[in-house]
Amino acid sequence: MSTIAKALGLLDLFSDAQPSLGLSDAQRLTGRDKATVHRHLVALEQAGFLEQDMYTRAYRLGPAITRLAGMRARTVPEVEMVRSVVGALSREAGELVHISRLQGFDLVHVHHAEDHDHPVRVSFDAYGLPPLFATASGKAYLAFAPGGLLDLALADPRTRLPGTPPPDRMEIEAELKLIGRRGFASNRDALRLGVSSVAIPVFDGASRAFATCSIAYPTGRGGKATEAHLARLLMQHGQDISEAMGGVVPPQILDLWTPSRERAAS
Repeated sequence: MSTIAKALGLLDLFSDAQPSLGLSDAQRLTGRDKATVHRHLVALEQAGFLEQDMYTRAYRLGPAITRLAGMRARTVPEVEMVRSVVGALSREAGELVHISRLQGFDLVHVHHAEDHDHPVRVSFDAYGLPPLFATASGKAYLAFAPGGLLDLALADPRTRLPGTPPPDRMEIEAELKLIGRRGFASNRDALRLGVSSVAIPVFDGASRAFATCSIAYPTGRGGKATEAHLARLLMQHGQDISEAMGGVVPPQILDLWTPSRERAAS
């Protein structure tokens, strides 16, 4: 790893839970020698990426971060941020990959890719997305959204298909807990016969679920093994997807998405 990469890597140590760091903290978390870490911290401060509290001497993120983040938001359209990672995931999965953002209780299309050669494909309407409780995407969002949202969703008829009753509370709570434990949601022939899907949440800069990424596939392509394979692909790319949209995946979700053997090797 280059010296520049090591210095910039210190920025990843900061989070909502740890907004400031002293020299000793940074040295302990990186395992590098204190003189090197101090030199990198000073260089980042001089460039405006960090600033130092004059009383505590602790470092926190600096104004250059805000300037660059604002410039990216203004100059790089959201679709451009995710185009490459979604396209790569579609090629690897061989299926339709779709990112949607939540506005209220509506799923709003952001970008999708269907970069594969299968003659049988899932028909997709970017402007007619189904309601939350009818999709893997909606359930993935609800499972990782802030507390209290489920009550509002159950009371709003827009979250379910027209003419259908609200989900049974005990059943949906049990399903959302399962999704929270395994890191992804799935639907099999629930919305439309012959169509299945898996989905994960996408997180914003404050590590809050604000969007979803799903893979939709013809049910006839396979059973539980196919579902598990596509879910693993989604989770493997989950951090890249959130980061492409300017977000940060919470550590506990990364643990769900990263197999123990990969964590041990890192």
